[in-house]
Amino acid sequence: MSLCKKINYFFIVLLFSIPLLCYLGFRNTNKLSEFDNFKDLKNGDLILRCGKSTESFAIHLADNTSEFTHIGIISIEKEHPYVIHAVPNKQNILKKETLLEFIDPENNSTYAIYRSQYNVETLSKVVNEAQNFYSKKYTFDNEYDLNTDTKLYCTELILKAFNNAGITLNIKAKQLNFVIGKHNIIFPSEFTKEPEFNRVI
Repeated sequence: MSLCKKINYFFIVLLFSIPLLCYLGFRNTNKLSEFDNFKDLKNGDLILRCGKSTESFAIHLADNTSEFTHIGIISIEKEHPYVIHAVPNKQNILKKETLLEFIDPENNSTYAIYRSQYNVETLSKVVNEAQNFYSKKYTFDNEYDLNTDTKLYCTELILKAFNNAGITLNIKAKQLNFVIGKHNIIFPSEFTKEPEFNRVI
């Protein structure tokens, strides 16, 4: 093999190795602490996490100033916290999981809880809207289209639950260019910038 071919081969290997190493570094990051403050959670709290999947890595690359790649809303049921959220899955419908399932360290590296200033009655309406989306088996929005109301992605679920409860949040979408065209995407980090929400955990 000529020197020129060896150099080309080296750079090709390097080109494919860098993204893989970045992903492995992202996946192996673990800042997850044990959660034992169930009693401190409130209905309507927002929970953000950073997953370890390739989808999470893609969101991290697109929104690399944030430590979070996913968001859900807390629903307190019989004193137990559940998380309603929209994520790609085999059934392709919205999910409701226990808190421990949602923050499982096998699949996540960190999480945080954000709490709004709205009263209990208002937040109950927001959670009821999210429950309604879940009960009606709304599907995950693979096209990330904010104009479809029965197909939702994670941040869209939160935004529309608040909207349907009569609350307009100052959440901004970011335009991303895909092969199939331009899309306005709302990243989870946008909720951390909203003045109405404060980090409590």
